[in-house]
Amino acid sequence: MSDAQSLAHELDRVMRKLDAQMHKTMPKVDHARVGPMGSLLLMQLEAMQPCSIQALATAMGRDNSQLTRLLRDLESKGVLIRKTSEHDARMTLLELTDKGGLFLADAKSVLTDAVDGVVEPLDTNEKSTLLALLRKI
Repeated sequence: MSDAQSLAHELDRVMRKLDAQMHKTMPKVDHARVGPMGSLLLMQLEAMQPCSIQALATAMGRDNSQLTRLLRDLESKGVLIRKTSEHDARMTLLELTDKGGLFLADAKSVLTDAVDGVVEPLDTNEKSTLLALLRKI
């Protein structure tokens, strides 16, 4: 197996492990059935709000069409709202609702526990190095 193939395999393995941890723990706090992807979207939105769909898609490395269905679903669950921009009536902005903010407090705890479980074999310096390398990609 080439280095590129090994890297792809290991990245996929780590992401699947993280996804499995989140799916195992998330139902305890996810009463609205937001799911792991919805949780990550809401965390990104919280950091940027209010923001446009395009800005959110760019920050998450997705295109608008990939987020459209998920945004519609999250809006129907009452965890985010769409508002028309005060500065440009053609632009729609996204914001968390109070319900979304309350959910995120619990979801962040689940995510932290899941990530801690995945990176548990690493020491503090290795975790810092991993984070720096991932940010570089």
